[in-house]
Amino acid sequence: MSARQLIVLVIAAVAAVGALLLIRGLGARQAEQTAAETEQIAGQQVLVAARDIPQGAALAPSDLAVALFPTSSVSNSFVRLDQQPSAQADFVGGVARRAFVQGEPIVAASIVQPEGRGFMAAQLEPGFRAVAIEIESTTAAGGFIQPNDHVDVIMTARVNNQGGGGETVRSDIILRDVRVMALGDRTTTQTSGEAPEAVPASVAVLELSAEDARVLALADEMGTISLALRGVQVETVGLQAPNHGSPLSQQQSGGVRMHAYGVVTGGN
Repeated sequence: MSARQLIVLVIAAVAAVGALLLIRGLGARQAEQTAAETEQIAGQQVLVAARDIPQGAALAPSDLAVALFPTSSVSNSFVRLDQQPSAQADFVGGVARRAFVQGEPIVAASIVQPEGRGFMAAQLEPGFRAVAIEIESTTAAGGFIQPNDHVDVIMTARVNNQGGGGETVRSDIILRDVRVMALGDRTTTQTSGEAPEAVPASVAVLELSAEDARVLALADEMGTISLALRGVQVETVGLQAPNHGSPLSQQQSGGVRMHAYGVVTGGN
């Protein structure tokens, strides 16, 4: 073998060794990058909605799924499988207190396990009561109030003027921002259609605190109750001070709590 051939072989061997080292280096770097990416996406398995779940729906196995969330995005309110491995089975049969969209994490506080209680009882927020009142379409926004809308409750009554000067008609907002749980036998909100549907109902079920339930019962005995539909936007108008001179706020039973003084619309 000549010296020239020997040099060519040495150069080829050195090139092969260099290429091998380069390939190994690239492979190791790619492996490290893959491992780093795996660490970045590692997180917690969270219980989520497998489909859109409407408010008031009883959860079925097909409603629940598990998704991987980055640890930094996992809230303490989420249902984590490392803390509750049987969560998918545990939440079946629970009632959704609010609507969930597909892929949204399930929040334990928004799912109620009826445990023998009725559907409406499971819908109530803690500390609230469901109170039914009689309504007419003319006193309930023309019948266009829907379940889960929020309303103001207005009482209209005739009261005797002080000093025997006949009667005055007074209208007062006695409760503000009250959730309507049901109208007649309807408990769900209209979600489709080209126009709003009137709900022909003679009874409305309102979600009230115990004190507000007492106020409503007293107001219902004193006058006519009307419901005023509120918009979905947040209202920032401050509450007006009650008119302490009104006879409606001086009842022996403790008085109707007037959140705002209404308009005098007439008198005799």
